[in-house]
Amino acid sequence: MSRLHFPVATETSSIAREIGLASGSRRQLLRYALAGAAAILLPACNGSSGLAAGDHFPEIDLPYLDGHAVPFAPPAGVPLIINFWASWCEPCREEMPSLEKLSRIFRPEELLVIGVTVDSDVNLAREFSLRGKLTFPMLSDSGLVLASRKLHIPVFPATFLLQRDRTIARVTVGARDWASPTMVKEIEGLLAVRRSTPA
Repeated sequence: MSRLHFPVATETSSIAREIGLASGSRRQLLRYALAGAAAILLPACNGSSGLAAGDHFPEIDLPYLDGHAVPFAPPAGVPLIINFWASWCEPCREEMPSLEKLSRIFRPEELLVIGVTVDSDVNLAREFSLRGKLTFPMLSDSGLVLASRKLHIPVFPATFLLQRDRTIARVTVGARDWASPTMVKEIEGLLAVRRSTPA
């Protein structure tokens, strides 16, 4: 039985000769192609958004999901937890009850939970929000203007914890139990807030 053979870096020149890439210009072209592929693939494997802790969160200029005529205006000086989600995203759906519970643990004037759906069909997001009896503010980013163009969010759900001055305290990618005692304690420490009801 023949063994599988995986070439290592020292065999590069012999492999290049075998596949007809022995000339310097062709090898350089191959090197550029590999570097370009790496540049494209690495950000996709990173799993983080374009903004990180310490960065300033961009202006929120999004309509309410339920079609309010007046656009959403976040209250000044109030820490925010902004969750980007979609109705087709299973982890997003799973964590929604804990976000609803979290929104009730803190008074809105102390900490405000905000949901931002990226659904292209806002009716699906509205239906999910109504069925889940979600009471915290829900906004629509159906064109991905904030989620993709400004924040470069790679996967959903993605949650931003913002301090009073709109500086990002933490970016969380993936679902969490936001109402667990451990998570609530972390939020209190990160955002300098205090719960109004037990977690």
